[in-house]
Amino acid sequence: MLSFPPDWTFIAQIVLFLIVWTYLRRLLFEPNLSVLKARKQRTEGAMKESAQVKAEVEQLNEQYRARLATTRTEARQKVDTIYKDAGLQARSVVEAARKEAGKSVVSIRQTLSQDVENTRLSLEAQLPQFAREISEKLLERPLTQS
Repeated sequence: MLSFPPDWTFIAQIVLFLIVWTYLRRLLFEPNLSVLKARKQRTEGAMKESAQVKAEVEQLNEQYRARLATTRTEARQKVDTIYKDAGLQARSVVEAARKEAGKSVVSIRQTLSQDVENTRLSLEAQLPQFAREISEKLLERPLTQS
């Protein structure tokens, strides 16, 4: 039973409790609290670091995508330029071939007209002889020359 005022055992229990509390606090509670605090700081630091790394990865990913888009655009422009240049070169080659063909046609026509003219002159020169031969064949006798 509890008597009032408490006897000396109650005070001894309080003193012993305070002594045990002090030793437990120094030997057990404070080291455990410091370990928990250090773990919390490491965890928060790791979380912050992972957030920073994630942000850097996102930034690098955006840079990569931007560079890729720029590179693709430049490549498309180069391909378009090459196609345009090839088209212009093809047109110039075709145009040069047409001009060369036109020159060849003109040259062939001139050659043919000269050959026709030479053949006509040659045949006109031989016309009296042909007429004589035809007449001899029709008359079936040789003609005398006068």
